[in-house]
Amino acid sequence: METIVDVRNLYVKYSTGTVALEDVSFTLEHPTFTAVIGPNGSGKTTLLRTLLGLVKPTKGSVRVMGIDPSKQSSQIRRLAAYIPQRKSIDYNIPIKVKDVVLMGRLAKKAVPRIAGRRDIDAAEKSLRLLGLEDCWDRPFPELSGGQQQRVLVARALASEARLMLLDEPLSGADVESQYVILDLLKDLRENSNVDILIVTHDLNPCHPYIDNAILLNRRLYGYGEPCNLMRLDILSKVYGPNVRLITHEGHVYAVIGDIHA
Repeated sequence: METIVDVRNLYVKYSTGTVALEDVSFTLEHPTFTAVIGPNGSGKTTLLRTLLGLVKPTKGSVRVMGIDPSKQSSQIRRLAAYIPQRKSIDYNIPIKVKDVVLMGRLAKKAVPRIAGRRDIDAAEKSLRLLGLEDCWDRPFPELSGGQQQRVLVARALASEARLMLLDEPLSGADVESQYVILDLLKDLRENSNVDILIVTHDLNPCHPYIDNAILLNRRLYGYGEPCNLMRLDILSKVYGPNVRLITHEGHVYAVIGDIHA
């Protein structure tokens, strides 16, 4: 079994003195579709950025596909596709959908970064898989929130990365877009040589799709199959005392008040 991500006793502290992550340890084995779950401000994005080498650990070790991101971040970014939160994008730039998706290919090319036929074919295929083939020439800022999220996933897909790291890919997306994204990610995990790690504040939409969940609120409070983590004694440590569980058609769902909203 191949180890994709290995995190041992990870601490991350910012220059302000704020502790973002404290003594976090977990291992992801190939193949995996894993979700990092936790409230806003719990260190989820910091964890992804540490895996990419964009944030340096204060203490502990991180290996991604056997590589130390803090020393070889450029190599990690050639092997992994990172989709940041949609709110981090500047919507004043009049960029077209095709340009957003092609970024996933061109970012891995040497200068000058010119799209060839293979790049265009991969970008078109990615949009088609996400039901957005008619949006090729549309301005990205004019799309709905759900469509924009699908375009960002298409960008990661077009890069043909070995590992996909997605930060809140379901946030701001309508229910239909959420299921389109989750269906595609599950298909990639099952039928392609792709491992997937997503960050989300809400376990409910994704728990029927994922293999494992990591419950994070600066510290790791649970790691394993999602059905085993849908327990009040565990979730209340991450989200606070107002968590409620409901059962519907054999599935357990959490009603959570985000303590850091």
